[in-house]
Amino acid sequence: MLLPLFDTSRHEPLTNNLWCEATAQAEIAAIIADIEQALLPEACWPTHSLDAESYPRPGPKWASYAGAAGTIHALQILRRYGYNARDLSGFIETVYQSFLKEPDVAVEPGLQIGELGILMPAILAQPEDQQLAQRVVRCMEATIALPLYEITSGQTGMMHAALALYRKTADNRWRSMYVQGAKSLMDNWHQDTDTGEWLWQSQVFGPKRHYYGACHGVAGNANVLLQGADLLPDGYVELVMKRTIATLNISAKQDTDLANWPLCTKPNIEKLLVQWCHGAAGIVTAMARTPKVDSEESKQLDQLLEKTGELVWLAGPLVKGSNICHGTAGNGYAFLYLYHRWGNPLWLERAKKFAMHAIAQCQRDRLRYGQGRFTLWTGDAGLAIFLHHCLHPETAAIPGLDLF
Repeated sequence: MLLPLFDTSRHEPLTNNLWCEATAQAEIAAIIADIEQALLPEACWPTHSLDAESYPRPGPKWASYAGAAGTIHALQILRRYGYNARDLSGFIETVYQSFLKEPDVAVEPGLQIGELGILMPAILAQPEDQQLAQRVVRCMEATIALPLYEITSGQTGMMHAALALYRKTADNRWRSMYVQGAKSLMDNWHQDTDTGEWLWQSQVFGPKRHYYGACHGVAGNANVLLQGADLLPDGYVELVMKRTIATLNISAKQDTDLANWPLCTKPNIEKLLVQWCHGAAGIVTAMARTPKVDSEESKQLDQLLEKTGELVWLAGPLVKGSNICHGTAGNGYAFLYLYHRWGNPLWLERAKKFAMHAIAQCQRDRLRYGQGRFTLWTGDAGLAIFLHHCLHPETAAIPGLDLF
């Protein structure tokens, strides 16, 4: 490797444990049991010390990202897949009111750390509830004018939720919200006259930055625009692909057979991460679902995806743990998405190897911290869904985003 395309200190050697369906199934059952046993009377779970470090306010967490709503949503998904998991969607009103009183960060309308993500498990369970639908619409509308243009709190996360609800119900109010979000994204997508890149300026968490990745940047925004392209004017697929692939090609840090991306540009932050939220793994999961068409852009994308997938594999599992957002399960999803795109069993084999490593990480950390990590994006609930998708790769989709 000629260039330092990832930080070796953030990764650890892959376990030698061979893929075992029974082990994966047992871990899913153990995670579900642990979640249900740890449920507190306040309709929440004990906050893991690693999640507590990320939030200024002590006490329970409520939002989808690292709180009770995400855990309830995960159980909802696992129950739908046939597991013996409790339906706790009836607790959402308690979670919602608790969030309004003591929010994880602040009372905001967004998907991962705001009201929308809390309300989604409830409206998925009761899509005909008009009062609930009005709450959801209000949250969605509130994201459209925000200067965010990303998943956590902005238009992009809202669009994923709106698209999921429209696909489920065919209710045109959700189509309208998706289309309004798309207009906001397209109106605020600008070309850098110096580099030729097409970038969004996201003001999430305070600083104004131009991100590349799946959570806050170009790849994540392109993903949601492409997934709902049938709801948008003709020519959007070609336009979004042309701008996005040109930008990714310009900004990629490449070696002969490997590719990764810095955190952002303007300001230029050269940190090279390999995880879902920033860097190679998220670029794969965002872009591997792009429609395959007979075009030069599509060929360029496949070449980039091949190099990026190899980088994720070479880097290995993440030291941070087994979770989706910045852990081994999230990187494993990159392999599942490439398996979906190309059908090459090599990628499924690699996903399963990461799954076995993630199981070992989860079990190790449960002993180390004396408890599980009861969250969708940062903890064990998301891992359980990833393990199911390794058992049933045809259904693979990242929960809380590509899967509701």
